[in-house]
Amino acid sequence: MTRVPLSELPEFVRNVMATLAMDRNNTKAVVLALVGELGAGKTTFVQALAKQMGVTEAVQSPTYVLMKSYALPTGLNPFGGKRRFKRLVHIDAYRLESPKEFEALRPEEFLEDPAALVVVEWPERLEDKLAAPDLTLKFSADDTGASERYIDAV
Repeated sequence: MTRVPLSELPEFVRNVMATLAMDRNNTKAVVLALVGELGAGKTTFVQALAKQMGVTEAVQSPTYVLMKSYALPTGLNPFGGKRRFKRLVHIDAYRLESPKEFEALRPEEFLEDPAALVVVEWPERLEDKLAAPDLTLKFSADDTGASERYIDAV
């Protein structure tokens, strides 16, 4: 795993964004799965990701509402290219008691949207209700200080 100081999280996020924005089959949403224990840094990562993507409102974990959706700015991205994503969907499946509850979120509406980036915390709780993610990041706070986390692409 890579030790990422929180001061370097924006750079780490830019690298993840570059990977996710690569041209793929643009018929479905891009899914980013975030795996790790409570307090491992998943929501902090999503906050940094949202900021990089141009979200200006406060991004909080949707633990109790399960999902939040953010419209993204149009035009050019910070790197000068056309923006791939028009919507960021943030899901926190921690409180789901069964994968079937995920269906209440109407996942077909955002998973079929090629302009959506869907970020899922606790994807293991959704079992087969979520297609294989395009990228999975594993987070750990074990043996780190308060200002750093381990993050690894798996």
